Amino acid sequence: MNKKVKYFFQLMALITLAGTSNASVKFSGFASAGVITGDLETPFLSGQDLIGESSSFGADNTVGIQVAADINQQIDFATQLLGKGTVDSYSVSAQWAYITYKLSKRASVRLGRMNFPATLFSEFQEIGFSYPWVRTPMEVYNIVPLSTYSGVDLLFTFDLAGINWQIQPFIGSSPGVDVMGISGDVEHAFGATIIAQLENGTLSITAAHVNEANFEFSMFGTAANLNMDVTFFSAGIEYEKNNVLFISEFLKKDVHNNPKSDFNSISDMMGYYVTLGYRMGEFLPHFTYGDTQSDHRALILLEGSPFPGVPSTVWTAPEDFIIPSNTELFLQKSYVLGLRYNFSHETAIKLDYQKTIPDDGSWGVFLNDPGDSAELLSIAVDVIF
Repeated sequence: MNKKVKYFFQLMALITLAGTSNASVKFSGFASAGVITGDLETPFLSGQDLIGESSSFGADNTVGIQVAADINQQIDFATQLLGKGTVDSYSVSAQWAYITYKLSKRASVRLGRMNFPATLFSEFQEIGFSYPWVRTPMEVYNIVPLSTYSGVDLLFTFDLAGINWQIQPFIGSSPGVDVMGISGDVEHAFGATIIAQLENGTLSITAAHVNEANFEFSMFGTAANLNMDVTFFSAGIEYEKNNVLFISEFLKKDVHNNPKSDFNSISDMMGYYVTLGYRMGEFLPHFTYGDTQSDHRALILLEGSPFPGVPSTVWTAPEDFIIPSNTELFLQKSYVLGLRYNFSHETAIKLDYQKTIPDDGSWGVFLNDPGDSAELLSIAVDVIF
């Protein structure tokens, strides 16, 4: 039996036992199903998902189950079990699983595996129903160094100037990721997020530092590594008034290469997007502009490069010879024209037309040259239950 499936059934058994005790157990779920078409001859990265022609009917397919158990008046447990269409056979994994201990009415501490709190939609990035687009804007969400981490955070809420505030300091590590043949781990990450719950929206600010991010890969038939520290700052706002929806996020990432690294990274980047929408009953037409910038320039190895055994259409220039250009440094602009229609309080259908224009000699988020631009059409149905 697949280990992840085995762990899933073991967790379900524990939850069932908890249900026979004094614990109160609640289940909820979400799912997305979609199709993407257009310029898919060249695969591209959206967050940590690799999307190409083979995933036309699976790129946006997601199913998740969330379980919350009130163990007693002070201790809660929560987990999210996730299966995605970009992963073979929809292997089930725990996206997050943590225990909450309530210190007081306004303070609590969480311990376990949690979403990395870097953006507005970090806590529910996989729940398509929670945002207007088919998928979150890549100009910001592709830059985030982690999606989840194992560690501890503190949630403290208070009221000030008529606004509900939450301060969330956190520290933890990432035990390992494996993307496109490159494995990596993070020794520890720490930072803090401040969230303001406004009358008509949410404001979020995060500052964090990732220490000893280490990536292992093979080059010239031998193992090599990239070791670096990453500091980043992000700010985002979601605000709606008089049927006008405004969403914008900004993220800046700075890389500090460590001397023990075999290669150096130049992936210092800044990314942002701006979304404007107008709600007309159950319809929400919206437009998004996104952009990434860097002080560096993405250089691409040409055919006949002097590096034997390395795919010349995938890797970056020698001085940045680490990982595919789209994840090392992607520079692009994109325009998204979208429409969301809510069938009910639990179901929505979304349509996005996106045009992406690579910038400054980069291929953008694509694994090889997409030409002057790439156009994509995405349709998805999102449900919560």
